[in-house]
Amino acid sequence: MPNCMLPTHAQGDLRRRLADVRYIFTDMDGTMLAPGSCALAASDGTPSLALVEVLVELKRAGIEVIPCSGRNRSMLHEDVRILGLNAYIGEMGGLLMLDHKSDNWQYYTADMAYDQACGMTPHEIIEGTGVCEQIIASWPGIVEYHNDMAEGYKHREVTVGMRGAPNDEDVRAILDHAGIPLEWGDNGFLNYISAPTTLAIPEGKAARAFNILPAGLTKGRGIARFCELRGIDPATTIGVGDAESDYTMAESVGTFLLVENGLKHEGAEDFLAATDNAYITRGRIVDGWVRAMKTVLEAQG
Repeated sequence: MPNCMLPTHAQGDLRRRLADVRYIFTDMDGTMLAPGSCALAASDGTPSLALVEVLVELKRAGIEVIPCSGRNRSMLHEDVRILGLNAYIGEMGGLLMLDHKSDNWQYYTADMAYDQACGMTPHEIIEGTGVCEQIIASWPGIVEYHNDMAEGYKHREVTVGMRGAPNDEDVRAILDHAGIPLEWGDNGFLNYISAPTTLAIPEGKAARAFNILPAGLTKGRGIARFCELRGIDPATTIGVGDAESDYTMAESVGTFLLVENGLKHEGAEDFLAATDNAYITRGRIVDGWVRAMKTVLEAQG
């Protein structure tokens, strides 16, 4: 096992840090939820109450779970309602729901200037540049709008969701000429492709989820802004994820956990070697997430 594998029973400095944890910022798909975005299954798809049970234990311990996802507002609204949570960070850091009960939220566009008085969402401003249509036209059958579990990409407010298998560097070259500062974010491999779809991915290639983002927008910067607005000490936080877009969490939390399936992503080994607060969970997807949360709870016992 790698040296940065999260132990079942933390000791020393790690145990002291986990004992202080009060907030868990977590990715959803490929991390906290089983395949198919299921909360009632293990990583192999068999029925399981493990996630629900550990969420109840965390709440009893006074630890707040805050989804930090590429998902849009309507999707996360249902997630937090069903799971009994009260805050989230959506659209890769661009939508900060500070308190769902009081509808206290705001957009965050990082290095892209945005004035809400313009009457347009950041998403609409990005669409207005024409880069979305240019990307789709450049890779017919290879890239399309991500329809957010059949809800439609138009539900987004800050980013533009896409999916497929385009050449990343060529996409970035298109964005460089958008007229506003934009970036191309990789949100990880897709376990399945929700209908409707026009994709015809060549054999041997795997489809990924992507986001066109305001420049500088990352989950890490979204977490930092969220903590600033809520008055949260980063030392009391954990970030959990599986994909390259989740690596930026590590710079804004006390401890970062990469679920074991995240090791398949290119760059994971280099990220772990360069990040002294990162650990690997024992187990894939929800199995690793649950085991990691039990380690946190044990350190606080």
